[in-house]
Amino acid sequence: MNFLDIEINEKLIVKILIVSVAFVITYLAFTMSSLLVFKSYKLGPNTSVTSIEPQNATEFVPDGEISAHIDLLEVDSKKIEIAGWMFIEGQELKTFNSSFVLKNQETGKMYLMRTQMEDNINLVEEEHKPYGIHAQCLLAGIPKGRYDIYVLYRNNNEDMLVNTLIWKDI
Repeated sequence: MNFLDIEINEKLIVKILIVSVAFVITYLAFTMSSLLVFKSYKLGPNTSVTSIEPQNATEFVPDGEISAHIDLLEVDSKKIEIAGWMFIEGQELKTFNSSFVLKNQETGKMYLMRTQMEDNINLVEEEHKPYGIHAQCLLAGIPKGRYDIYVLYRNNNEDMLVNTLIWKDI
């Protein structure tokens, strides 16, 4: 029996194609929605927690001092959007990967927002421009309440949760 002599059932092929396409669409939908939804967050064993005083982007920051700012904070009935920047003066940018974390003031539960790195036009010094971070998330799954906004700073194998001293009612 030769491979080309096998009779192909067209109905079976159509069913397999439909199921395959449905599976791919479902997988993509779950993957894309996970990028827009809050994840619960718990402090890692090596994560230090600190807070900063809000600073103007044009101020001088001494070596080793943390500088962070929220440039955009918008909440509507369906989503939240936050944009800003954070850096530690004198620290070289290597594996920078920061996120926003919202902490419920009443329950203490924390939620992680996935972010994108972007150049920040609000920073004057050229070496600080790549430290911009931007995030958008759907409000599905996050309880109403007052939330403190933190930046989870990850650079050079250092994890630091920094309170921006900004809060928002959601």
